Amino acid sequence: MFRLSDLRHVLHRLGEPYKPRAERSPAIGLKALVGLGSAFSPACIKDFSASGIYLLTQERFHPGDLAELILRKEGEPDVGSDLQISLQGRVARPVEDGVVLAFVLPPGTDAELFSVLLRGIASLTDPDQCAEMFRTLRTVLFLCRLCGPEAEEAILLFDGRFDADHTANLFKIALTVEKQLACEPDAGRMHCHPKVVAGILRHGSWAPDEMIMQLWVGLFVSSCTTDEPVDSNQALVDLLVQVTPTQARVLIHACERVLASAQGTANSGSRSVVLSPSEIVQLTGVYDLTRNATDLAYLFNLGLIEKVFDFTSYHDIDSIDITPTSLGLELYKHCHGTRENLEPQLVESAREHLALFLPPPIPSAVADHTSGSAMADVSHQ
Repeated sequence: MFRLSDLRHVLHRLGEPYKPRAERSPAIGLKALVGLGSAFSPACIKDFSASGIYLLTQERFHPGDLAELILRKEGEPDVGSDLQISLQGRVARPVEDGVVLAFVLPPGTDAELFSVLLRGIASLTDPDQCAEMFRTLRTVLFLCRLCGPEAEEAILLFDGRFDADHTANLFKIALTVEKQLACEPDAGRMHCHPKVVAGILRHGSWAPDEMIMQLWVGLFVSSCTTDEPVDSNQALVDLLVQVTPTQARVLIHACERVLASAQGTANSGSRSVVLSPSEIVQLTGVYDLTRNATDLAYLFNLGLIEKVFDFTSYHDIDSIDITPTSLGLELYKHCHGTRENLEPQLVESAREHLALFLPPPIPSAVADHTSGSAMADVSHQ
């Protein structure tokens, strides 16, 4: 089984071999902001080690203070850059020209992996490699804040097994969610079930277009909570991975129609959504009615729309019913960031419908040898 210790070796491809050490290194090309609370001031980095950082600053701190620290690549804008990390540092000692901080890493952060990534950021001269290190470290810290010691499964997705495009999608999903959560008042208290996080990142990395990517982002956001995280949204993860862009356009349109018409009513599921064949063509961009009918049958078998298209009719088709089910509406709402617990009966309904699409569980003796390829096959469906 691949572990974090192996990931450290994979990352060596972007830098020098890792050697555990405590000596301090210069932070070439890095700048820092430091402060207590939300007030930050710039500081020069004299040096750093795996355990802490020496900052040159006129700000005065007291031993034991918990300081907020932002490390950013030189030349990056102050707002909106992916090439920065936020973490905390405990004041080890004030010094005449500044302060020495001991890093306070999120629970579950692998200290050696943190050191490898931070030293890579400070020493690499290739801008693309440095950017990948920065995004990796930022994502690792974010995932550890969300999942704590159980973040390993999600972190291991960055072990190099994905190509450049899928890795870029992993970063995009994680960093977009991090930015969205940062705008919420309870951002620092957010948690997410590690199984759900890993599933969203793994499957979301295969998103074929921006629309599907944003659905994965929304589902990730809706899965984050200040309460004890649960894995009920895993059923929605398993559903979303089965939905193609064409099918997603149909479901989104149907749900938007139902929710718009249900404003101010008690029962959002009572409204029907019926389109003409020409409207279906306009919605999907597919002129072949049989192909559209196949996509509708797929959504029906997933339990996301109420009626299946009648393939056996010899009459001209003048209307097509795409009314979403309660499960379809919940998938739509959660993919747009709604935080509501998924009802147990809907979780069970999702599992029953997914049984039509997913293969039976692989015996444990075989699973270790086949899980990687099997997951890739499912992600392509």
